[in-house]
Amino acid sequence: MLRTAAAIVLCAVFSVHVRGGEWERAEVPREWNWPRDHGAHPEFKTEWWYFTGNLEDADGRPLGYQLTFFRQGIQREPRQTLSRWAVKDFYFAHFTVSDIRGGRFHAFERSDRGALGQSSASETGMNVRLRGWSVEVLADGSFRLRAKQDGVAIDFVAAPKKPPVLQGNRGLSQKADGAGNASHYYSLTRMDTTGTLVLDGREIPVSGLSWCDREFSTSSLGDGQIGWDWFGLQLGSGEEVMLYLLRHRDGTIDRNSSGTWVHPDGATTHLTREDFQVVPTATWTSPRTKGTYPSRWTVRIPKLGVELTVTPRLADQELILHDLGNLAYWEGACTVAGTRDGRPVAGSGYTELTGYAAPLGTGMKE
Repeated sequence: MLRTAAAIVLCAVFSVHVRGGEWERAEVPREWNWPRDHGAHPEFKTEWWYFTGNLEDADGRPLGYQLTFFRQGIQREPRQTLSRWAVKDFYFAHFTVSDIRGGRFHAFERSDRGALGQSSASETGMNVRLRGWSVEVLADGSFRLRAKQDGVAIDFVAAPKKPPVLQGNRGLSQKADGAGNASHYYSLTRMDTTGTLVLDGREIPVSGLSWCDREFSTSSLGDGQIGWDWFGLQLGSGEEVMLYLLRHRDGTIDRNSSGTWVHPDGATTHLTREDFQVVPTATWTSPRTKGTYPSRWTVRIPKLGVELTVTPRLADQELILHDLGNLAYWEGACTVAGTRDGRPVAGSGYTELTGYAAPLGTGMKE
């Protein structure tokens, strides 16, 4: 799913027309090639590496995290070809830790112009860094995630247990009517994760599951779309589901909203807008932005015999961003419980909610 308000603002700031031609657009399914496609795609204007996860310490203490890197193209080829200050891409990143038992949400952001070696993204594999935060591929194909700020730190290894899941039509994920209003999108939906998390000066061994979303595009959202609700849920049955609902200004849901059900063996079932319902059953209002967000949901997928209740582990998991404007979105750890073909299921996941504090692209009022 096209992720965070910051990405939308940057897409609006920079023109699609660039020196030496135009940015490529996601118009037809591509031929995927891993591990190369884990790496950067500089022919497209926008892309991200998006990790979230639910973990526990040895005593069962629940913890959530997000580590996300964004690349925003500014020019296909820098005009100042001999200058160390030449800027081709702009990078920014978000890092959060949800301390569920402690009732605290730690959120940080970083940004960089992509010059002087402060940030980079390899084109051959998943190796991305921004001023000390990083994700790198290891020899066995797992990924090492590292970030540290203000006494909060993570150092994790996430090992995929299933092959990449292609979202939409063979990885072409339509977000609005019209050719090119789409992204190339795949997910790593189940990654065994171990490592250490630092909180309050304590180094805590943790383990659990992570999810990774990878998308790259040039233009995706359409006129009148103000935000989305995104769900990435992992069940104890070995199944996962991704759903996104694109919201219009009048409150209706765009027909291009869709999802994917992932079976235990990695096989997938595509879900159209007509295949699922997501019904908010509670709300939470931010004391800082005054945005009112849904805070519990009933998810139904009748053709799969699925009914789930998704509940935030912590009400306040709202990120307020300042590096790229006055922006906010909610992204947080959740629990999942319900039934699948009449059998009880439970699990965890992450939910992202954008456009509630203010419509995407407008920013919040001071």
